[in-house]
Amino acid sequence: MSDYSEEQKLGIEQAPDDKAPGKDCDVLFGAISELAARAMQGGRTREGALALVSQAFRFADQIIEDYESKEPLAEPVACKVGCHYCCCYEVVLTPAEALLLGNYVKRTCSEGTLANLIKKIDRTLRLRDGRSVEERAKVLHDTPCIFLASGKCSVYDVRPFACRALHSLDAHGCKEAVMARKRVVEFTGYNHRYYIFQTVKAALRQFCEQMGCQTTELTIAKAMKQYFERPGRTMA
Repeated sequence: MSDYSEEQKLGIEQAPDDKAPGKDCDVLFGAISELAARAMQGGRTREGALALVSQAFRFADQIIEDYESKEPLAEPVACKVGCHYCCCYEVVLTPAEALLLGNYVKRTCSEGTLANLIKKIDRTLRLRDGRSVEERAKVLHDTPCIFLASGKCSVYDVRPFACRALHSLDAHGCKEAVMARKRVVEFTGYNHRYYIFQTVKAALRQFCEQMGCQTTELTIAKAMKQYFERPGRTMA
């Protein structure tokens, strides 16, 4: 059975399990290096970067799927369609993830949808940017993720590593935390999911550093604001 831990946390502008895995994870780091080498063999191009992040997502998803097919979960994950309490908390992502996300939005959204999204971004930044943690916690209900639509993630296929890792065995506890506008939520989740996603993310960030690309993480709202204002500079 898969082990689980009660030590995972999600807070204001904080990714779950914020400590990056150690770089002694040779197998995962090595696999990402191979993916990166193939994706970027033509040089530091936009197309190569998009392919790399997509492949990294699929790679991490596949590892977890294979692991859980052999090691049944001790308890079922409570997350399901319509359960979106965690989407009220700020998630940070790397420029590489932002590039894929922005490209997906630009490619799939109509002009009207994109205009409304930009309005949501501006509103979220107006209510959150420059505010204290306590002040941002007070507007949790009013500033859900900019991609939350009718209780569902509108960019689920390209959601960041932090969102992929985040899960809970207690949906009621998540709801109570959001309703109470807590700065930090403690919840029970499976260690292997956090470990795999965070390790793959760390490997991707390391490769981007080696390529001389930006690696400073931003919240989704800030990253998308930057993408649509300067789409060509997100990975520069």
